[in-house]
Amino acid sequence: MKKIEKKAFLMVGLGNAYPEARQLASESIDIKLWADFPHYEVRRAFASHTLIEELAERDGIQVDDERQALERLQEEGFTEIIVQPFQIAAGEEYERVRDVVQDYAERNEFGKIVTLPCVTVWAKPIRLAIH
Repeated sequence: MKKIEKKAFLMVGLGNAYPEARQLASESIDIKLWADFPHYEVRRAFASHTLIEELAERDGIQVDDERQALERLQEEGFTEIIVQPFQIAAGEEYERVRDVVQDYAERNEFGKIVTLPCVTVWAKPIRLAIH
């Protein structure tokens, strides 16, 4: 019997404490991914444990970290996972996400699991003129 392929993008960012910002970011990313990759489910995780705890305490919202999200995907039978870190720069959080994904890859927990490069935001200085 052939195993059914289940594919997911796992978007891992620091997170956001503001509901409107979370929804806006979520919707814009989902629309683009669904259009370009219709056979992938989009999931999210937060890399900031401080924010995860704050949302749970303040708003009663439960958010997975990267390891919890991968555990859930494994339990649900996903076979291919593409992890996209959304940190501003490749720092400590990115390294942690990459290490967790590498651990799953070494244990062959999924048919395929990869971490994409960190999404780095390059800001250009803006000159302001005040009159």
